[in-house]
Amino acid sequence: MGRWKLFRGLIAMFLVFNLFISVSIAQMNVEDVWGIPNEASNEVYFNSPVALSKDVSGDIYVADMSNNRIVKIDQSGNLIEKFGSLGSGNGEFDTPFGVAIDNNGNILVADTANYRIQKFDSNWNFITSWGSFGDGPGEFGLPREIGIDSQNRYHVCDEFHDRIQVFDQNGNFLYEYGGRGTANGKFRLPQGIAIKQDPTGDKVYVCDTFNNRVQVLDVDGNYIEQLGTGEAGDSSNKFFYPRGVNIDSNGDVYIADTFNHKIKKFDSNHNYKYSTSIGLADLEPVFPCQVLPIGNGDFIVSDTGNSQLIKFDGYSTYATKDFNIGKLRTDDGVFSGSTGAAVDSQGNVYITDSLNHRVQKIDSSGNVLDKWGGNSGNGGPGAYGINYWQFTTPKQIWYDKKYDNLVIADTGNNRIQVFTKNGGWVMNFGYYHLTLPVGVCTTSDGYTYVADTGANRIVKFNPMGVFAGSWGTEGMGDGEFRQPFFIASDSKDNIYVVDRANSRVQKFDKDGNFITKWGTNGGVPEEDPLENWGIGNGDFFLPIGITIDENDNVYVTDSSNNRVQKFDSDGNFIEKWGNFSGNEGDFFSPQGVACGPNGEVYVVDGLLNKITKFTP
Repeated sequence: MGRWKLFRGLIAMFLVFNLFISVSIAQMNVEDVWGIPNEASNEVYFNSPVALSKDVSGDIYVADMSNNRIVKIDQSGNLIEKFGSLGSGNGEFDTPFGVAIDNNGNILVADTANYRIQKFDSNWNFITSWGSFGDGPGEFGLPREIGIDSQNRYHVCDEFHDRIQVFDQNGNFLYEYGGRGTANGKFRLPQGIAIKQDPTGDKVYVCDTFNNRVQVLDVDGNYIEQLGTGEAGDSSNKFFYPRGVNIDSNGDVYIADTFNHKIKKFDSNHNYKYSTSIGLADLEPVFPCQVLPIGNGDFIVSDTGNSQLIKFDGYSTYATKDFNIGKLRTDDGVFSGSTGAAVDSQGNVYITDSLNHRVQKIDSSGNVLDKWGGNSGNGGPGAYGINYWQFTTPKQIWYDKKYDNLVIADTGNNRIQVFTKNGGWVMNFGYYHLTLPVGVCTTSDGYTYVADTGANRIVKFNPMGVFAGSWGTEGMGDGEFRQPFFIASDSKDNIYVVDRANSRVQKFDKDGNFITKWGTNGGVPEEDPLENWGIGNGDFFLPIGITIDENDNVYVTDSSNNRVQKFDSDGNFIEKWGNFSGNEGDFFSPQGVACGPNGEVYVVDGLLNKITKFTP
């Protein structure tokens, strides 16, 4: 599993920074949407499940975020009911991130993209709702998880505003605590909360996600102590963007150390006890967002990256995996953590189905034609591999017009793989030169360019896959990068690089000479990526994907602004579309983008696990 340990930090880059700015000008029409499985009434295909809660009888409630619903199951994983659908009415949800049961058995849902909290009784009869988009009292930038104190007050993580807001049982605002910062009692993107109800004084545990710690506070927000040093890492006292926390009846604390892909357990005095294992096998979590103790040391994990739940048996010094809950998203035409897209000369579309470790080939009408990678094209969490026909979390895919092949960044294997359009293996290269390659493109002379993300540089290979040079280093100047991601080439063989953490695009000639840049603040970045964002035309916030159409127009997935922007080849803004929502035509963390021969634009939505086809 050393290969997985090497690139676990890489996939953290894709999801942690999504702050869901609401800006949208729709210029494109939705023609089709791919990736929605056929779900029978008695089965569950989770789609990025996040928060977990349980009622007094022990039944479990799951915020099935990208399916816009709450799923109720028993502790054996048997389905009890599904409630909710996409919308903004009472009992409808839009990407719900949180669910909690209050002291009276009522159900609270953080209806995130509707910027509100909804409250129901135990039979799902609507009681009330409150909240709207904004930064005032009772308004939300991103309502996430909900904690319940002994007085039955509701503590809501307002992630985007770095605060916790507290409400009474009727939704009336009472007070808030936190605010942006790194000092004790301050937060940077708080995403998880749990409250230990105690007659001697409740304790509030907050996942201070971007500060890599869990803070312990009293119910008024006064700092008591913290778990974790605040420095990113993976040890008994270090976390990497923790998102979930919970407490069992013994006072033991469970933390979803999300980007270390582990659960860490501490005793009631916060002494470290153990961590779960890490890896890509079938029952090992990827991006676990919450952990729910269910008694006797056992717990259930929301395995968000694999769109399933996992039940663990817990012991004094370790935990073992028991079973998974939910159907894996491995059917043909269904995706799990997909990232890249490419279109060939016949209009066929190729998708890197990343967490299924495979490529799917689809015609322009959405019919699956072929698949490869994984186990004979059959994906799943354990379908990764190092053989020439396998991938480990492949990222960008590029159609090479000169050779009529597909070129793929096989990121977890630190190599580039080349296949024919029918999945026939041609060659691979780059292993000794690359560290976490994410982006790849080719030019008309047959050269391949790779975004060597782990080394913050661009690497060039000749048509035989032989190293031919590189440029770039870590930094914020021209020709320097912080997380170069997807790349693209135009008809003149210029190279465009998404310089993700610098929130900009840089343009070079094929020899690596700097030409221009654009993005937030004109492409001049701030040291702190959280401060280096904008929502105006031409601004970016941690972009990911890029492609070039036949007229050399540039399309960029402005991922954390949840939109696509279109520019001319000099970086002049043309149009934008998309918004943070589960609605058709909107996005939640758009990843790859590709253009078809007739003006079609295909956008890969990494967290909604769908592909949207747009036409002008």
